[in-house]
Amino acid sequence: MFNVSNKSLPISSTVPESDHDSCDKLHLFFKDANKEIISVSDATFCALNMLSCIFAVCTNLLILFALYKATSLHPPSKALLSSLALSDLGVGAIVQPLFVAYRWAQIHGDLTNACIAGIISHIEGSHFSAVSFLTMTAISVDRLLAMVLRIRYHRVVTFKRVLVVLLAIWILSGVWASFWVTNQRDYSVISIILIPICFLITLFSYTKIYFCLRRQTIQIENHSQPSTSMDTSNRSKNISSQIRYRRSVISMFYLFCALLLSFLPYLSHKILVRSLGWRSSMSVLFSCGLTLVYINSSVNPLIYCWRISEVKEIVMRILCDAKNFVWGKTLMPTGTRVVNLR
Repeated sequence: MFNVSNKSLPISSTVPESDHDSCDKLHLFFKDANKEIISVSDATFCALNMLSCIFAVCTNLLILFALYKATSLHPPSKALLSSLALSDLGVGAIVQPLFVAYRWAQIHGDLTNACIAGIISHIEGSHFSAVSFLTMTAISVDRLLAMVLRIRYHRVVTFKRVLVVLLAIWILSGVWASFWVTNQRDYSVISIILIPICFLITLFSYTKIYFCLRRQTIQIENHSQPSTSMDTSNRSKNISSQIRYRRSVISMFYLFCALLLSFLPYLSHKILVRSLGWRSSMSVLFSCGLTLVYINSSVNPLIYCWRISEVKEIVMRILCDAKNFVWGKTLMPTGTRVVNLR
């Protein structure tokens, strides 16, 4: 068995020389693990990822279509959410199927296919994960700018500028992911620097937003007795705008929390490996951590539908139309002819 059994063939005898170093990196994950334990865990995680990838592809396609149709969302915010949904779609459509192929080939001792699928799944997994991290950070900065800039927000944060930022995120993430094959040292150094910076920027943004909203609430309570009808109208508009903004911030914060929770086991695994080294339990935890990271792509669409009312309405309408179409086809007797009475 690839990377597990001591009796397996040397990698160099079955894999092209150009991929030898990359296959050695995969070999590190399982070289000291018990093959029976890894076989059971691999089969389990293959099943979980298969179910998750189907759900992720279907739901993220629905979310992308709903975001395209939504009219109440500000275009820059819509672009940021679309980037996040697109990275989730990439995980479900590319990374998880390759991850399953990699582990399934490993179980059956198909060294060459396991190596190729494993390399591509790790590279693309790193690519889409970096896009998610950076996009989530950009979303938190966008919400902070909306609070700080106020009426100048729409002039400063334009659709074109957001597209430029997103294009840079996708390109730079792809370059960094390629380092997994070409330069492991740079890959690790950038990871160690990038992840804490993204978390710190995101936490700072939401903390700043929290205190600003708290101060605004206190100010509104202190001026609860307006003197004119014009003051009443302005106050109602401010309160309504603040409620919408607060809801959008909470929605984005839930997405950040889901991302953070999905990455915690994977980050914990990195720390444990440094102190305990690779063994069977570490190899299983590695597979579990990756699976939880991938499952996050199936969780985000549920948060969209839960927190963004217009997206939920569009998705529900699509599902109802699909249900009516399927049931209509199913219930219509075979050979029934539709007669035009006009």
